[in-house]
Amino acid sequence: MFLAAGDLRAGEPIDTDGPDFVESSEVVGRGRFQFEANIASERDRRHAMRRTTTSTPTLLRFGMTDTAEIRLETEGRIQVRNEATASEASSTEAGNADYALGVKWHSQDRDFALAVPAVSWIVHFDTPTGGKGFKGHGTRPSLRSVLTWDLPDGLALGLMPGLRYDATPDGHRFVSTTFGAVLSRRWSEHFRTFMESAAPQIASSRDGGC
Repeated sequence: MFLAAGDLRAGEPIDTDGPDFVESSEVVGRGRFQFEANIASERDRRHAMRRTTTSTPTLLRFGMTDTAEIRLETEGRIQVRNEATASEASSTEAGNADYALGVKWHSQDRDFALAVPAVSWIVHFDTPTGGKGFKGHGTRPSLRSVLTWDLPDGLALGLMPGLRYDATPDGHRFVSTTFGAVLSRRWSEHFRTFMESAAPQIASSRDGGC
């Protein structure tokens, strides 16, 4: 996975929401614009058909105030390649993903001495704007909270629980939950590593499962 990011604060360190699943608890600040882009590849070999998905997740962030920002997000261009494990048969689909419009509010600053986490709230509305085969079903709102603790030795712990109101292809609406946890270490202003566990969807088997 590759991450590129840029904003108007030349020479200043920035916090990015990618490339990990758990987002940052910080906002970009009043009047500031930040652009984040990734190239992501995912392989799924759990079934008879092996699936490789390549996408270009992109996030635009603009600070309305020092504690709130507006956001435009998309998975970008998606290519899905399916290969049958029992034969050489394969197929490829490509198209554009949906766009999501949202707001992020930083409601609490962290306090290392008191072990108080930084807290933010993210509301997104995914819209059915993608190409054929990649378009979602109706507008799907979601709410996530991000909690981040500073730990000794440059470590940080982040948790992100959330709720999502989604829809199946036949129009059935359902509520699913999401959860992610990440432990990161910042080695310098420009480099960090992280380990993460993420559940993008926790739902009943009827609604797609976990």
